[in-house]
Amino acid sequence: MHDFSSTYLIHVAAVVGVAALTFRNQLLLRAFLIVSTLLYISYYLVVPDVPLWGAIFWSVVTIAVNALMMARLIFDRTHFRMSDDELRLFASFRSLSPGEFRALNSLATWRTAGTRTLLTREGAPLDKLYYVIDGAIGIAKSGRTFPIAAGAFIGEIAFLRGQPATATVTLEAGARFVEWPSDRLGALLQRNPSLKTSLDVLFNADMATKVARA
Repeated sequence: MHDFSSTYLIHVAAVVGVAALTFRNQLLLRAFLIVSTLLYISYYLVVPDVPLWGAIFWSVVTIAVNALMMARLIFDRTHFRMSDDELRLFASFRSLSPGEFRALNSLATWRTAGTRTLLTREGAPLDKLYYVIDGAIGIAKSGRTFPIAAGAFIGEIAFLRGQPATATVTLEAGARFVEWPSDRLGALLQRNPSLKTSLDVLFNADMATKVARA
């Protein structure tokens, strides 16, 4: 049996591992778990007469998994590899984290209107959600026509309620917009409740702005 002086590594490793569980920050938690696991590996190598290769192998696997998750967490919290257009759209979607934005953008199709473009027709079925980044937007609803400024969702009510378009919307040539297929976007939001909550915040702010402008 080893005395305490020869097994101090395992006690330190355990203390660091327990300390890791007190952190709410996932990066700190996983970093401490990696340190704890490295200390365990040192123990498995140095203290026993024969290195515990099985324990060492699974400890290395644990480190690799934690390192991978840390890389994903960092990627989800940064703007790494976003284009200028994506950064501009992300700046408009303030309630979304970078990771949530990337998930949303993975389904997006970016378009530029070559001519005057009809996005929606009042009372007609609608299978897409749009966001207009630049350009003139014309709205026709219940016999009344009016413009709205770019930086607005189009078709969000139809998307949320699963009903036909509530207005006819046209874009002038040169307008820049993004579109999402409603079915795939709905499936994404079902799998990702935090993204759904963040997108609902955007929809509410967008509708409030439209009401204020009307």
